[in-house]
Amino acid sequence: MSEARAGERLLRNRPAARRLHAGLYLLVLALLASGIAVLGEGIRPLEGVFGGHVASARAHRWLGYALIAGGAIVALVRPRAAGRFLLESARFRRGELRWFASYPVFVLRPSRHAPARHEGHFDPGQRLFNLAVVAALLALSATGVLMSFPRAFVPAVFAWSLRIHRVATWVFVAAVAGHLLVASGALRAYRGVWRAMHGGGRVRREVAERLWPAWAERAERED
Repeated sequence: MSEARAGERLLRNRPAARRLHAGLYLLVLALLASGIAVLGEGIRPLEGVFGGHVASARAHRWLGYALIAGGAIVALVRPRAAGRFLLESARFRRGELRWFASYPVFVLRPSRHAPARHEGHFDPGQRLFNLAVVAALLALSATGVLMSFPRAFVPAVFAWSLRIHRVATWVFVAAVAGHLLVASGALRAYRGVWRAMHGGGRVRREVAERLWPAWAERAERED
């Protein structure tokens, strides 16, 4: 690949996707903060941000409703995009286990090793992240709604909803922590990837060809 060609950038995410991503993480950050304020009674500085423990619970509930409403609106307004995201995230092809086998060496020595080829829009690791986040958000939404109406159900429903809500929260936090590690560029293998969402949506051609080879080929034809 020529130096000029290597310096080219491919459009990974359009403005609408980047705005949705930014709105989602700001809303989720507020939800996590208010949730910690609710479950971690005694964290007064955090409770104070929301106006006290009761106000924190109220804010957490309404922020949760906003997240559910936002998801429903996206599904209704952009059904094809939402369906494509879910399809690409859930589709694993034969032979992609090689990607997982090659991944540790790639992360440790990216200058000498590349991950095994895959054919997806997302790499297999991203797909697992997407599925974990979607499953966690669905569980959090469902249990959050149930806990909003404690008198409508027997106490056991509330108790189990709270347990599931807490487990789903930890699953979500772990997934997002891994995502931030990758997106931050702290790993040499992913330097520059943050631009796909926060730098105009374009990534260097050589980065795209290494991480998402099939997508890069399609993007080159369409660019």
